[in-house]
Amino acid sequence: MKKLFLLLLTVMPLTLCGQVLNWMGAMAEDMLPENWKCESAYGDMNKDGLTDLALIAFPEDKTAAPLLAVYWGARNGLYNLYRLYPGAFPANDNEFAFPEYDLSITDKGVMVIEYSLFMSAGSWNTSKDTFRFRFQDGDFFLIGMDTGGLSRNTGEVTEDSFNFLTHKRQTRQFNAMEGDEDNGKVKEKWTRIPKVPLQRLSEWNVEVYPIEVGPVIIK
Repeated sequence: MKKLFLLLLTVMPLTLCGQVLNWMGAMAEDMLPENWKCESAYGDMNKDGLTDLALIAFPEDKTAAPLLAVYWGARNGLYNLYRLYPGAFPANDNEFAFPEYDLSITDKGVMVIEYSLFMSAGSWNTSKDTFRFRFQDGDFFLIGMDTGGLSRNTGEVTEDSFNFLTHKRQTRQFNAMEGDEDNGKVKEKWTRIPKVPLQRLSEWNVEVYPIEVGPVIIK
């Protein structure tokens, strides 16, 4: 009976908000419905000595919101669903917007999510944001964030790096068209940021920053 129950768990789909993923599998692709795709990363996020799995699942419907999920590794070689995060990413209903996602896990077990957005019409700006989550105290928390924007018509670039553990912000400004990085003309400034409670992954959205990200004037 126990073996039958485990078998049912392996093939049982999880349905939430119209999205479907499997509870258990041997690799990222085992979690996906037919015709879905994913970005995946493997690493020990909960520090139990076993490899875990993080994935961003992309529905067959290109306008539907991607789905973030975390699976803990088990000693039998399978991955078991820890938690689903259906509100992490927005749906894409703009035909001129082209979002891209990347996912990785560092040697220290930090889950890193990269989100880039290119607009083919309606805006000259492109953006790339990076978010770092660490598993601690029984949950994932946002410990760092990088934001970057490029104006394609002027070449102006502004990059911000936020460390929510040290409460510091690094701001860099340069012109990509004029080769400022190669010529050592990058303007840089460090500032303090407010000390706020770390944001839980379950409360996080890639389009809503956890703090007010105002401009830093560099002379």
